Amino acid sequence: MIFPSSGKYKIFGSKSPIPLFLTFAICLVLYLYFNMTSSPQSPIPAAPPQNYHYEYTVVKGLFQQSEQETDDSTFDFRKENFGLINRSYPTDIAGKEEEQWRRFERYIASLNETTSDGESIKVLFLARHGQGWHNVAETKYGTKAWDCHYAALNGSTADNLTWSDAHLTPLGTQQALSVNELWSHQLPLGLPPPQTYYVSPLTRTIQTADLTFTRLPLPKNAPYKPLIKELLREALGVHTCDRRSSASSLRTAHPHLTFESNFSEQDVLWEKDYREPRDARRYRLSVFLDDVWESDKGVWISMTSHSGAIASLLEGVGHRAWGLETGGVVPVVVKGRRIGSGREVPVRGPSDGPDCKEGDAGGIE
Repeated sequence: MIFPSSGKYKIFGSKSPIPLFLTFAICLVLYLYFNMTSSPQSPIPAAPPQNYHYEYTVVKGLFQQSEQETDDSTFDFRKENFGLINRSYPTDIAGKEEEQWRRFERYIASLNETTSDGESIKVLFLARHGQGWHNVAETKYGTKAWDCHYAALNGSTADNLTWSDAHLTPLGTQQALSVNELWSHQLPLGLPPPQTYYVSPLTRTIQTADLTFTRLPLPKNAPYKPLIKELLREALGVHTCDRRSSASSLRTAHPHLTFESNFSEQDVLWEKDYREPRDARRYRLSVFLDDVWESDKGVWISMTSHSGAIASLLEGVGHRAWGLETGGVVPVVVKGRRIGSGREVPVRGPSDGPDCKEGDAGGIE
C-alpha cells in the first residue's frame, strides 16, 4: 500500500450550505488522516506484512566470497569458477573421479536431506546488471552532483544521455555476455542450471538476464524462464533510473517475460520526492526472500538485480559486505528456517536523500 506524502484537497459544497460543525468535523478527519498516513510513524510501502518470516544463515566454507579473508576489491569470480572453493566434501565417493560441481551438488542435496522441519537450503546466484547509462552519468557528473541534481532528471539533452529506467551501455552488454561465457563453460562441468530465474522489472536487469542466460546449453526440462518480481528492485524513489516502465510496455518489449500475478500496470512504488531508506529496503528484500523460501521448492536460484538490492539481500542473510561491480555475480549458500510470526515492519522514516548544499549540483543545465 502506498501512503500519500502530501496533497491539497477541497470540500465542494452544493447549493445547500454545510453546517459549521460538520465542516469542522470533516476537516478534522482529513487532517488526522493525512498526518497519520504521511508521518514518519506510517508503515513503509512496497512490502505488506506476513504472518511468518524466515531466519537466514550463510553456510560458509563453500564459496570464497563468503569468507572474510577474500578481498572483494581484487577477486574475479570469472577466473575462480564463480568462487567455488576447491575442497572435498563428506559426500564424496571414495575412489571416484568427479567434477567438483557434481560433488558440490550432491553435498548440497545431503544438507537439505538432513535439515529439520521448516528448514531448507538454497544456492543463490546474485547477479548485478551490467553497466547502464545512469552509471555513465554518475561517473561523468560526480556522485555528489548526481545525487543532488542529475539523478532526478530523465537525462541530459546536452550530453545526449537518457537514464530514466536506464538501459545497458555497450560495455554493460559485454559484461553480461562475459557471464554468459562463464555459465557456458561451467554447465558442462556439472554446474546445475538455475531452477528459477528471478529478475527485477527494470530494463537493465531484464537485458542483463537475457544476455546471460539466453542461448545457454540448458536441459529441456530447465529452460530459461525469467520471472519478474517487483520487490527485487533497486532503492525506490527520486532517481529516475530506478523508476520502472509500465507493465504493458515491458510486455511489448520483452514478450517472453512472466510477471508475478499482482504486478501493477504503473509503477506505484516510486515517489519523486522520497528515497527509500536503507532499513526499509532491507525489510523489502527480506520479505522477497521469505516469499522465495515459502513458495519456491527449487534449490538452485538465479536473482538478477542491483547493487543496493543485493547489498540488502546479503545483509538480510548475515553475509559479509561484498562490493559487487557492474556485471558481477556473488553466489551464496543460505539456510532458511521458518518462524511462525511476521517480520517487524519498520516505520516510514525520513527520505534517504543526500545532504546537499549550494554548489553541490555542479554545472546545472
